[in-house]
Amino acid sequence: MEQAMEYWSRGLSSVPDKKVCASHVDDYAISRFIKRNGEKDKCDYCGRQKNVVDLDALMEFLTDALTHFYTDPANFMSYVSAEGGYLGDYDGPWEMLENLGLSVEDDQLQDDIFNSLDHSSAWADEGVARSDFKYEGWLHFKHIVKHQSRFLFNSADSLRVGGRAISVASFLMELAIDIRKQRMLTIVEAGTPIYRCRQHINIDDVTEARHICSPDIKYATFPNRMSPAGVSMFYGAFDPKISKLETLQIDDVSRPYFTLAEFCPKDNLKLIDLSKIPYVSAFDQDRWELFDKVQFLHKFLDDFAKPIAHDGLQHIEYVPTQVITEYFRFAFAKTPDGKIDGIIYPSSKNRRLNACVLFFDHYESLDQLDFKESKIITEALTSLVL
Repeated sequence: MEQAMEYWSRGLSSVPDKKVCASHVDDYAISRFIKRNGEKDKCDYCGRQKNVVDLDALMEFLTDALTHFYTDPANFMSYVSAEGGYLGDYDGPWEMLENLGLSVEDDQLQDDIFNSLDHSSAWADEGVARSDFKYEGWLHFKHIVKHQSRFLFNSADSLRVGGRAISVASFLMELAIDIRKQRMLTIVEAGTPIYRCRQHINIDDVTEARHICSPDIKYATFPNRMSPAGVSMFYGAFDPKISKLETLQIDDVSRPYFTLAEFCPKDNLKLIDLSKIPYVSAFDQDRWELFDKVQFLHKFLDDFAKPIAHDGLQHIEYVPTQVITEYFRFAFAKTPDGKIDGIIYPSSKNRRLNACVLFFDHYESLDQLDFKESKIITEALTSLVL
């Protein structure tokens, strides 16, 4: 009876009496659980003598994550039969495990896991469903900085992340600490080529560094993803093709020329490298708190890569990424690591290659970057091949 109640609380039904090895799952945390807790025996799915665990033990491990991230909607949701059930978002245990990243290569093992679950049970994220926390993680942060407060955070600005409420200021501080811990700070050595592109009207508009470095603040009149209007920063890329892809608007016939230039830092630069965000499994129980922050950063990057319509509202849509950037820019100056010079991020045009933003305004970029005059290339937009 006690086991039946335990199964019910975990969303389990009847589990086959089988043994499974780590060869049939991709997730590192699940594989590690099997290897650490298994004993030498025959795997029922491949027939080999390997470290195996009972399927029952594996199901308990998987549903540890299920019960950590989700709960029975009956605990907090209204149920109205006339409306078709619970008044909120919920799903079955299999769907929720898939949401957490469960992927099983072996068809028979997948069937056994699926059939071990109680599909009459429902699961939901209590925090997201409650009206006082309409948004979770990155979505909640976006809502706060776009519609409530973007310049001053106090204890009333509670952010919900991974089942806990935390002030925005405290969460951002934790995020900065984890960026250091996860070795996401990188050094770009002096002399490393950084490419910058500018699209312009006349063929001779760009002939000197001052024409293509960070704009003077009087020309920084439009918001960018990481800098608001009035703040000048140096946007570049480590690959000339990415620099062009990130910059050029092919359909803008009013600016028929473009120039590509190469700059090199005179000194080593310290940058946050968002292409190094670690992968953290939802099944890695020792890193559940880090999982929430990693999810936040991934959603930040996803938002950064999304196209934003130039409909007059982009100054609002850019605010969340601008706030994160500004926090990183100034918060690290108060840490033992000292100030950072910019951020590396996967290009929105090709996520396998990186772009960067350096916290250099017009005069700082002229002073701290070498301009390779011999490497400047100006071409007509019609000649462009990407």
